[in-house]
Amino acid sequence: MKNSHSEIWMHLVLSTKNNKPVFGLKEIPIINLALEDFGDQHEKNAVTYSVLPEHIHILIKLPENMSLNGLVSHLQTFIKRRLGLSTESDINFEWNKDFHAHSVSLARLSDEKFFILRQELKHQEITFEEELKFLGL
Repeated sequence: MKNSHSEIWMHLVLSTKNNKPVFGLKEIPIINLALEDFGDQHEKNAVTYSVLPEHIHILIKLPENMSLNGLVSHLQTFIKRRLGLSTESDINFEWNKDFHAHSVSLARLSDEKFFILRQELKHQEITFEEELKFLGL
């Protein structure tokens, strides 16, 4: 029987260093595929995400064998490695060391997925800097 840790869902916001907009039309499909593969490799987690030019929103179940910091580090390395291996993209970037994370109850999963999938529309109304202030970063 799985313990309750297997039911911890996290909404993560990972951003590039200095919030530099580096993810474009070449990088976004690579990141999308990387996040799908990441979910498949970690307990078949369903991953919901939105990739924007300077940050990524990710909703993922915290794997039983990882801490939150371990998950973030693994995701950042996984994405950066995939971008580096791609012949489609030649960007060089660093991740911000700060990130936002909050847990999401099972009852709110579908609302949170909807919120993440609407990020492009949201950022037509508010800037990323305004969002960071709201998130306390």
